[in-house]
Amino acid sequence: MLTVKTSSEAEEIIFDTFGQIKMNTEDVEILSSVGRILAIDIVSTENVPSFNRSTVDGFAVKAQNTFGCSDSIPAILNFKGEVLMGEAPTFEIGKDECAYVPTGGELPAGADAMVMIEYSENYGDGTRAMLKPSAPGQHVTFIGDDVKVGQAVLHKGTKLAARHIGVLAALGYDKVPVYKKPVISVISTGDELVDVTESPKGAEVRDINSFTICAALEELGCEYRKIGIVKDNLPLLESVMTKAFSESDMVIVSGGSSVGVKDSTFKVLDKIGEVLFHGIAIKPGKPTILGNVNGKPGFGLPGHPLAAYYVFNLFVKPLIKNMTGANNTDLYNKKNANLTLSIPCNHGREECMGIKMKNENGRTMAEPVYAKSGLISVLSDSDGYIRIARDCEGLSQDEEVEIELF
Repeated sequence: MLTVKTSSEAEEIIFDTFGQIKMNTEDVEILSSVGRILAIDIVSTENVPSFNRSTVDGFAVKAQNTFGCSDSIPAILNFKGEVLMGEAPTFEIGKDECAYVPTGGELPAGADAMVMIEYSENYGDGTRAMLKPSAPGQHVTFIGDDVKVGQAVLHKGTKLAARHIGVLAALGYDKVPVYKKPVISVISTGDELVDVTESPKGAEVRDINSFTICAALEELGCEYRKIGIVKDNLPLLESVMTKAFSESDMVIVSGGSSVGVKDSTFKVLDKIGEVLFHGIAIKPGKPTILGNVNGKPGFGLPGHPLAAYYVFNLFVKPLIKNMTGANNTDLYNKKNANLTLSIPCNHGREECMGIKMKNENGRTMAEPVYAKSGLISVLSDSDGYIRIARDCEGLSQDEEVEIELF
């Protein structure tokens, strides 16, 4: 029989034992840093922009010299010259003067605004007419408007995306310190399993969990080692798992976690390390195992694909994010919605249920997706899942629930 832990007890054991594990850091080129976790705060040592920059094609002016002007009463300004892109102006703007500046060009000293070129007229006598007034700062990005010296622009724990790369480039970073990818080995056990390329015979089934878990690890920015199928052979599984622990930061085994005669994951973890718990009061996913092998976590997930995926999201994923330094705010993407129908439940276990998001009359609704734990199609049919507390006797139609989106 399994001596089960509650979800909160299991989470506490996981983080009490392995919460201090942090991956080392490495410097990578910024284009290779996409999807990686930033290991330091990025603090600017310079202003961006480093000069007062025009945001339009037009004329740099002192704004006060254009106040009250119009098509019928233009402001006549002396043309001082032209500023070339990428070059600093060699002159200043004084009273009743203007200069042409292209978009992105530097404003001459003394200018505090731009007038768009379409609101000007060339009289051909060395003057330009401004036909529309400009306010101080109009069409101008001033020094440090974007980023100031000493400003933290990216924070440690940020998962870098394309939108962050431009900031790094603007600040002159060709390399960036990130946490190393954890190496995680994935094993599927069971005499009934065959490779995805084979046609199952009789009661055989294709290995689903290796691919699902490895894909989830890829999404998390891990380096996975897909070991594949190991038959229900205790010495063989022991050999494979021992080698996997020596070469990995974590080992995940799916199948063999129950209490059957051939369910070997518990036996191997108990022999080569220490089993910290065997069983969580959760549906699906009760026969989940956590082991400690030389200070490294080893998870035994249920063989049923749906149960394995829920357990991975609930217990393995948070630990991986903690190991890689990811901000906790990035842990889950959650959304509230109202149930389309009632859900009866009184199992004495916390329950996870797939949810499909729907829009009904402008309201975001949550439609339960019922499935047995051995089925996999529910994952592709679901947008996320809800967690129903173990002491809950049911959820009512139209009740608001919190959905953890996949």
